[in-house]
Formats: sequence, C-alpha cells, structure tokens
Amino acid sequence: MLKNATNHEKFAILSPWFHEIVLEVKKDLKNDHLRKDIQFLKAYFPSKNINKISSEELVQGYSSAIKNKELAENLGDFIANRWLFKHSDVYYFFEEKLKGLNADFQNLEEVDDEFGKTLMNQASQKFGYQTSYIFSILNSVVFSKKIFDEFRELAIEEAKQHLVNNESAKELESWNEKEKAYELQISRLEERYKDKLLGMQKKYDKDVEALKKQISMLQRKLEEKKEACLVS
Repeated sequence: MLKNATNHEKFAILSPWFHEIVLEVKKDLKNDHLRKDIQFLKAYFPSKNINKISSEELVQGYSSAIKNKELAENLGDFIANRWLFKHSDVYYFFEEKLKGLNADFQNLEEVDDEFGKTLMNQASQKFGYQTSYIFSILNSVVFSKKIFDEFRELAIEEAKQHLVNNESAKELESWNEKEKAYELQISRLEERYKDKLLGMQKKYDKDVEALKKQISMLQRKLEEKKEACLVS
C-alpha cells in the first residue's frame, strides 16, 4: 500500500501526529536543518532567531512546509530519518519479525493479514500503537490497507486516551498545587500567630514578674509598718 508512497503522501496520512513528530526531532530541525537552509528559515520563520523559535512556531512552520510538494520529499526525508534514528529499537523489532517471514524482507510486496495483525499487535504491545503506526508509515511497512486502516483507528484511540490521561494529570497537578498553596498559607498563619502568641506570652511573663515585685515590695512595707507599730 505504501511501498511507493511519496513523503508528501506519508506525512498527509500522519497529519494528526505531525505535532508530536516535529517535537521529537526539534533539536535536529533547529540545530541542523534550519542552520543549513537559511532560505527555508527566512521563508517559514521570517525575522526569527533560531534559538527563540518556540515549539509551537516550529510545528506551524514545518506543518506548512511539508504540505508543499516541492519541499516535502527532501524535508520529509530529513524528518523521517531523524525520527527513525531515534526509534531504532522499533526498526530492529520489525526487521527481526519480517526476516522471520522472508530473509529478503525488503522486497516483500505485502504481508498477509494474519501475519500483519500479529505484527501490529506485538509491536504495539512493545512500543504503543502510535509509535508503531508512525514507524509503519514512515518506513513503508508492507501491511495491507485493511491492517493499516485498523492500525490507524487503534492509534487514534490511543492518542485520545493519552489526551484524557494528560488532562487528568494536569487537573491533579493543579489540585496538588492548590493544596500546597493552602498548606503554605496555613503554615504562614501558624507562624504569624505563633510569633504573636509568643509575644503575648513574653508580655504576660514580664507583667507577672512585675506584679511579683510589686507584691514583694508591698509585703516588705507591711512588715515594716507592723514592726513600727510594735515599737510604738
């Protein structure tokens, strides 16, 4: 199905995942591709300092560029090669499985659906549906259209689940941050009132000490008066 597909066609299929693909290779794009292709930099990131291009700007620029058929082949090769390099473990997994089917696996036209489904499931259990699907598209794995369609649906479902999990994680993180903020406020209030109570305690102790001295003085005066009365 994809053996003779162009990069323009492959990345059109992978458009729902292009954001993630770009982010995975953003260092390569910034430090290699953009620094070497100044014309591309000026065309898609005008007046931008490479180091200050944000992740979202990078995705937007390359999303626009990959839709250009004239650019898509060379640019697609760069992105695909860098992504595949970062996922060499997926490559070796597929290579091993396909070699088990045919030592000359690179000349296979299409694997049967039974083998294809088994390979899809095994790869996805190990690397996830999305990563395995992206690899299969970029590396033109010879699945049938039926398997690719099923693979895509499963990858989309996994993406949705990840989104839900990420939202839940963000919500939990938000609650944790609020809880920490409240705990900090309580701690500050405790410290404030602790200091205030400590100050009150010191004042109380000082007042008690002063009263004791006054009582002691009064007792001495009373004793002196008693003695004076006895003498007279």
